[in-house]
Amino acid sequence: MKILITGHKGFIGSAIWNRLKDSHQLFGIDKKDGNDILDYVFKDDYDLIIHLAGLSGVRESIKDPSAYWFNNVEAGRKLFERYKDTRILYASSSTVYQPHLNPYAASKYMLEELAACHGENLGLRFHTVWSEKPRKGMFVDKLLNGNLEYVTNHYRDFVHIEDVCDAIEILLDKDYLKGYIDIGSGMPVKISEFAPELPIRLNTPTERQFTCANIEKLSNLGFEPKYFIKKILTNRKNDTNIIDINGEFV
Repeated sequence: MKILITGHKGFIGSAIWNRLKDSHQLFGIDKKDGNDILDYVFKDDYDLIIHLAGLSGVRESIKDPSAYWFNNVEAGRKLFERYKDTRILYASSSTVYQPHLNPYAASKYMLEELAACHGENLGLRFHTVWSEKPRKGMFVDKLLNGNLEYVTNHYRDFVHIEDVCDAIEILLDKDYLKGYIDIGSGMPVKISEFAPELPIRLNTPTERQFTCANIEKLSNLGFEPKYFIKKILTNRKNDTNIIDINGEFV
């Protein structure tokens, strides 16, 4: 297939690009190349679009909500309107289940509303995506590098980047699916378990208390998560081994 990937140099975008590059004809657009969707003139047509460009992060969205509106909602609107006859798999978020909590969640909720009005699109409700080389400044990155200042009592569904790529690969040719689909492990973990020695922050009104992906739809399509994050070992700076829920190294 001829596939356009937006945000193809980002955390998820670069991973799915590497996964698909030998089996599909790929094209990319990314701000890191100076190409902003809001200004970009789309001339070519594609068989499929994987839209991963945009801003993520709950706390950052509170500081600059307008940036999240333009980069998530307006950029998505432009893409949906230009390619109303092309199927688009687009990055949504588990935060959509409570869109009133923060601007990031609200922007993803509006993105889903727009997508439903334009063609046969499918929202990928990513839960907490992680890897042994995580995004800079995110929870796992801070944990591995000893920069985490506190934990919370939240439960989060962590899904490994390779499992995310598996899910996207499965969904590439499922043209009959539209709306949204959860992408996660289905195994929530309490954040405070990762670093029980750190203080617990309790005042987090803009964040969801509990997240758990419903992976029944994906499982029925053959998806089976391979990585289950449970504990990152004590020596976080030099040891990135992960153990799964059964206590076995993976």
